Amino acid sequence: MEIIEWIKNWVRDNNADERSIRGFWNYFNSYREEYPDIFNTDFPDYQSEYIETFIDKVSFSITNWPLEDYNHIVFDIRIHYKDRYIATYKIVYNLDGSVEDDSLKFD
Repeated sequence: MEIIEWIKNWVRDNNADERSIRGFWNYFNSYREEYPDIFNTDFPDYQSEYIETFIDKVSFSITNWPLEDYNHIVFDIRIHYKDRYIATYKIVYNLDGSVEDDSLKFD
């Protein structure tokens, strides 16, 4: 499929898989520093070696249909802590490779 190859090339050219994982860690560490009370509730006895990240989905998003003038590549990264999945980190890229938005949603 042409679109799948285009997305794979886009990911490779923009180093988006590695950038997405780094983006998660930046977001996560900021959350930990800025909201220590909430963080300690979400992660009692936190130990970083128990965090695992998995790229769950890479998708092409057509937004503002039918104009199709606001399109993105979206990464969904699943976060596993100790014995369960705890959150999904989503990072949205513009087609030029710049980051449009990111978020962390707890399960």
